[in-house]
Amino acid sequence: MVLADTQDVGHRPGPGDPVIAGERPVACPQGPALPPNPYRALGSPYLWCASAHLATDAVMGAAGLAVLTALCVALCLIPAGLVGVPLAILAGRMLHLLGTAERQRWAAMPGLPIPPQPRPALSGPLLGSAAALARSRSSWQLVAYFGVLAPWSLVTLFGSVLVWGIPLALVLLPAYRAELPGGRASLGIIVVGDLGTALLVSALTLLLWATLAPLVVRGLLTADVLLARALLAPARDVTLAQRVEYLTESRARVVDAAEAERRRIERDLHDGAQQRLVAMTMTLGRARSRLKGSGQDAALELVDEARASAQEAIKELRDLTRGLHPPVLTDRGLDAALSAVAARLPIPVDVDVDVTPRPSTTVEGIAYFVVTEALTNVAKHARSQKAWVRIRRTTDRLAVTIGDDGVGGAEVSPGGGLAGLADRVSGVDGRLRVTSPPGGPTLIEVDMQCV
Repeated sequence: MVLADTQDVGHRPGPGDPVIAGERPVACPQGPALPPNPYRALGSPYLWCASAHLATDAVMGAAGLAVLTALCVALCLIPAGLVGVPLAILAGRMLHLLGTAERQRWAAMPGLPIPPQPRPALSGPLLGSAAALARSRSSWQLVAYFGVLAPWSLVTLFGSVLVWGIPLALVLLPAYRAELPGGRASLGIIVVGDLGTALLVSALTLLLWATLAPLVVRGLLTADVLLARALLAPARDVTLAQRVEYLTESRARVVDAAEAERRRIERDLHDGAQQRLVAMTMTLGRARSRLKGSGQDAALELVDEARASAQEAIKELRDLTRGLHPPVLTDRGLDAALSAVAARLPIPVDVDVDVTPRPSTTVEGIAYFVVTEALTNVAKHARSQKAWVRIRRTTDRLAVTIGDDGVGGAEVSPGGGLAGLADRVSGVDGRLRVTSPPGGPTLIEVDMQCV
């Protein structure tokens, strides 16, 4: 069988399990992949699996009919009293359990898993559970599925007997013909009374079976797959919603992983290379003290140059680590980190931050770098006299506003710094808007999911 491939990462949910964040939504089955040549199909494992699947349709059809009958009886008892409500809920549970068993039966078919449907919440007050059951689209889909499967399973059962039972009896006719009454068998207009005729009937039956059996199985299984796709699998809008949820969660995991990697690099640089440079500077200072007054002015000059270079490297490394993820942001939050940034700028910046409780480290990092980049652009290009930063948290959203009284004219252009900020903000389901008319003022407004 073949599937519409929607693979990304992760694994398939088990049959009947709800699709949760981080798990890949499963595509609906498309149909049988039996070789078009019936003689080649005889050697395909799909033929035998499909035949077994069709033969067990009758079992699931009978079970489904029994559950639907119990559900109808429970519904009829509801007007007579509340005794029908718990019976209806019990029948609903049985219906969903039977749906899970049916998906497991489909999962046994190579390449034909059926994605799970959302289950209604059937715990809590009886009337609430009954209402959830009645409102659930998946419940009604299961009712329709087993309502159609019950009569359709009779067709698949007859087809299985036609494909396997009758041909097998005719193929084995030479072996048991002599045991029949009178040593002969009547096959409609043909009477088999001797071994030669029995062998001929057996050979013709085998030839017809090899030609027609794969075609019959293919047709019945195709109808079975169409029924499962239409009623047992989730509706298209549910599948799309599951996939959107999965992609949103996977994108958030990628952003979190990137921010965690930035923090790791910052720690490694701070605790590794930066500390070694500091130690080297101290060593050069001691060397300078020993050389001072020795008359080796050339060596002393080289030591001074090396020490100055090491100190410059330390400064550059500190700027680099601050740009990756400043420790003050982790330790004291956005207010302290952005106040430190504002203090280093050549223009006055008013910082007003109220983000209680603190958002996640990922959101904090993105907000910090958006503000830092925006203020750097203000200092370089805006020719402004002042700037301001306002950050507020409202329930699950974080609003960031950066403004200046400069010349304006800023815009989000492909490949530009503001476009990069917009891309970074979009990683946490955020939006960036720039308002910058000629002559100013310029406002950069960011709204992010705050988790």
